[in-house]
Amino acid sequence: MGINDEILVEFILEAREIIDRLDVDFIRLEENPNNSPLIGDIFRGLHTLKGSSSFFSLKRLEKLSHAGETLLGEIRSGQTTLDTTQSNLLLKMNDILRLIIEDLETNHTEPAGDDQELIAMLLNEAHAKTPQVNEAAPTYVDEVVTVIEAKDLDEEVKEVESLEVLIQPQEPSDILTGGASGQEVVVPVKVNPEVLDKLMNIASEMVLARNRLLPFSHQLSDKLFTSAVRSIDLLTLELQERMMKMRMQPISHIWTKFPRLVRDVAAECGKNVRLLQEGAETELDRILLDSIRDPLIHLIRNSIDHSIEMPSDRLKKGKSEVAYLVLRASHQNGIVIVEVIDDGAGVDYERVRQRAITRGLIDSDKASALTHQELVDLIFLPGFSTRDTVSNLSGRGVGMDVVKSNIDNIGGSIEITSIPHQGTHVKLKIPLTLAILPTLFVCSADEIFLIPQNRILELVRFAPNEANNGVEDFYGTPTYRLRDKLIPLLFLSEQLGLECSLRKPHQKLFVVVLDFNGTIFGLVVETVLNIQDVVIKPLGELLRDMSNFAGATIMGNGQVALILDVDGIARKSGLVERLKLNPIRQDQSYIPTVEKMLAVLLFEIPGLNKIALPLDAIEHIVMLDPTQIQQNGSRQVIYFNDQLMDLVCVERYVSGGAKNLNLLNTKVPVLTCNYRGRLYGLVVKHATDILDVPAKLYELSSPQKGLNGSVIYNDLVINMLDLEEILTMHNMQEEATQYPNIIDMYVPN
Repeated sequence: MGINDEILVEFILEAREIIDRLDVDFIRLEENPNNSPLIGDIFRGLHTLKGSSSFFSLKRLEKLSHAGETLLGEIRSGQTTLDTTQSNLLLKMNDILRLIIEDLETNHTEPAGDDQELIAMLLNEAHAKTPQVNEAAPTYVDEVVTVIEAKDLDEEVKEVESLEVLIQPQEPSDILTGGASGQEVVVPVKVNPEVLDKLMNIASEMVLARNRLLPFSHQLSDKLFTSAVRSIDLLTLELQERMMKMRMQPISHIWTKFPRLVRDVAAECGKNVRLLQEGAETELDRILLDSIRDPLIHLIRNSIDHSIEMPSDRLKKGKSEVAYLVLRASHQNGIVIVEVIDDGAGVDYERVRQRAITRGLIDSDKASALTHQELVDLIFLPGFSTRDTVSNLSGRGVGMDVVKSNIDNIGGSIEITSIPHQGTHVKLKIPLTLAILPTLFVCSADEIFLIPQNRILELVRFAPNEANNGVEDFYGTPTYRLRDKLIPLLFLSEQLGLECSLRKPHQKLFVVVLDFNGTIFGLVVETVLNIQDVVIKPLGELLRDMSNFAGATIMGNGQVALILDVDGIARKSGLVERLKLNPIRQDQSYIPTVEKMLAVLLFEIPGLNKIALPLDAIEHIVMLDPTQIQQNGSRQVIYFNDQLMDLVCVERYVSGGAKNLNLLNTKVPVLTCNYRGRLYGLVVKHATDILDVPAKLYELSSPQKGLNGSVIYNDLVINMLDLEEILTMHNMQEEATQYPNIIDMYVPN
């Protein structure tokens, strides 16, 4: 065909977008046939596709899209109204258009095929209900021949060259400045996904290089070097955040095909189902979007086939003949929640119980004791199905186990709740991205491992060698009694085959409380280090088959640390099977105790330990240039947010703070706060971090000026600033004269 590859790729991308949009619009038009703006959008889409096909001499695409455009033209003019037959024909046309584009993308040539019958049917529908103007009007058969020959289209293309130019030429300067309107038009740029992934990998490597560089900035006293490292740190962080944002796509990108899917599956089952979508703008990593597409397709098919009743049965139950299927997406606590909800018959628990017994998955005695939630969990077992006969949609027992496996592989989870005769609710919990993962760093046998933070319920410290340590033996399984609940334990060193002595005198260990498909267990480690976001790296070929690990990362010192696969460790240990033989029955569900935490900003004051101020007391954090300071009477102020803001040198009002500071020509952090209707700026040396610390406040052994107590965070004592006392001293002239003025900190010694 001799088409330039680059131009062809652009055409294929545009054609795919049009066809995907038509799939959705045809379904919407079927629900509301009188939607004139929608009809216009569909018509323009087909017209664009026809015109582009003519440019590339893609005759099959051109003829088929022209026939569809003709039918849409009659609908748009009001000569006919869309009915089910026409809708089916248009959707069939769209399917063939999609197949042609897919073949064109693969072979760079238009596939052979005979679409004359479909074209004739489309044109027949276009003219069947059109009033005849006169007896000499051409029949639809003549129109078919005309379209197939497409001579008129060739003439139209030739006539374009002879058209009079009505657009007056503009000067280049006018074009560059946006003409008379003066409005800047931002044209979107399409980027190859492979290029985007490569850039993301480069940004991740920069993060790793930055992490290796940061320790040197603390070890060396070179101010220029430290400043350069800080700049690299900030720029790398911004680059990483922007690259992550570029990878995020709205979930609507995969939802566009679901209206058509629901229509076709419902028609095959003889049911009437209406799809509702909520939160289509929710963004998710592009790779994760691809990973959840197939699970969602299966859940939708499963809901229509298994849960939603036939229209006659729904009417007998007092329900609407039209069933509703809801797709909902939202952000919650750093993860994406995707829900599939229907108003069907729900799960038949007794049928699930009997099928499990029949298939030998569980004996009758244990089956009778299963709760509804435990019965629902059986649905995820391989080979399980409640259907006696096999159809195109169900009965093979292959599906829900694959759905769960796919969701588990991306670090997500799936939950099903169902109420008989009212409906079923499936909830997927998906991480925002696979590139960056918040993890807990732990140590076992002098090796560092990482546990995904979203799998952790609680962290407990205990001494295994002391009496009344809470550890009990339950039929050979060590358990830990936590608030009258028995939590089965797994020792990480044993699971990984590491040599480690856990019997040292007075040794304290940590229990990381985890959740594996509803089974709560504790993973025992020697040391807990810290929580940090890490860049995930795939495992090499030699480690890929090891179920204990989900990935790896490179730490700041350049060493590699492995990320633990919580589900893989639980499965390999055989813990679930042991608990099935001897289940631990709890009187009530496990509810972790959540210690009240307080968000604080951590900063430094020379001569003192770490100082913190509650984050809710701070309005802004700004970097102050000393040249901005102005004198206002006896105080120093800056002009901020259209008002004068008093500057308060915090260390001057705190016992033990340094008395002399030389910060000439050095930008310093200023924490702005509103106290009794006035704006103040607290000048501090260096803001280091934002932490969630225990809200419990320990009183100081002896009162200290400017401090109201301390909190304990990871065995570190953090002093809490008494903001009210400091600002009171600042405002009392007779007391404030006991302390040096703020201006001293900007005057060289």
